[in-house]
Parts: sequence; structure tokens; C-alpha cells
Amino acid sequence: MNYHLQNQSQSHENHALKPRKKRLDGDQHRLLETSFNANQKLKAEDKIKLARQLGLPPRQVEIWYQNRRARNKNNVVEHGYRNVQLELGNVMAENIRLEKHVSMLQHELNNVQQMILFGSTASASILDSVSGSSNEQGNSTSQGNMICNWRDAGNDEIFREEELYTCLTGSGNPLWPLS
Repeated sequence: MNYHLQNQSQSHENHALKPRKKRLDGDQHRLLETSFNANQKLKAEDKIKLARQLGLPPRQVEIWYQNRRARNKNNVVEHGYRNVQLELGNVMAENIRLEKHVSMLQHELNNVQQMILFGSTASASILDSVSGSSNEQGNSTSQGNMICNWRDAGNDEIFREEELYTCLTGSGNPLWPLS
């Protein structure tokens, strides 16, 4: 125990004998920053020259450079993190937009599948409501004078995709070639 107390008191005496580091003034700080921006690593002779110029011990200049490199590295990491967060936000917004689009497309697909499954009678009435105009026989006519009815396809069970698309969109020209 006695040894520990004696060792601790010697440590306080040595600490009292060391000169305290003084804070850098504005000119010293600007010169160090300028030097750092020119070269982030100092050679030994540059360190001594800069220390003389600033009136500081070379070790203090060395430590300042180490601390400045660490701050610089942290700033780069934080900047990268902010960029990743922004990109994540953009990707999440795009994901939500795409999920809504997929949901809308699934709804449209379900409607078409129901038309196919329910056959000619129910499908003709669905097509009539989609196209907006019909005549007395239950045939629906689009603006392109194309008759849209399951019976017009020649087979109550099979209705070609391009004819179905034409009936649903009300246009005479399909958007893509279907074979």
C-alpha cells in the first residue's frame, strides 16, 4: 500500500513539473489547417519546421495532425452515412410506389381472370360496364368499331388477349403484339 501512495505522489510531482500545453491561437490554427489541407501527413523535417514557425513543441504539432486526421476520417464516415440514409429514403419511396403499382396491376388481373372464369354472360355484362356503351344484343362497341363480346370471339371459353385488352381499353390498336 505504502508503495502505491509513494508512486502516486511522484506522479503528481512529475505532472506539476511538465509545462502545460497552451491552446492554439487563431493564427496558429489557420497555419496548421492550411498545412494540413496541403498535406495530411507530415515528414519529420516539415514537422520541426512547422513547430518552429508556430512556436510549439514538435510533439504538439504531431498530435494535432493525428487528431485532425481522426476528425477528418469521422467527417467522411458521417457524410457517407448521411448519403446512405438519403439513398435509403429514396429507395423506400420507390418501393412504396412500386408496391402500389403492383397492387393496382393485381387488381386489374383479378378483374380479367374473373371475366374469363365467369364465362360469356357475366363477362359480357362486365365488358359492357367497362366499355360504357352497349346495344340490345349485349354487344359492346368500342370507339374503333370493334365488337367486344365473349360470343364474338367464336368460343365461349377462349378470348384472345389482344381482343380482351382492346375491349378493356376501348382502343382499336393493342399496345403490344400478341401472338
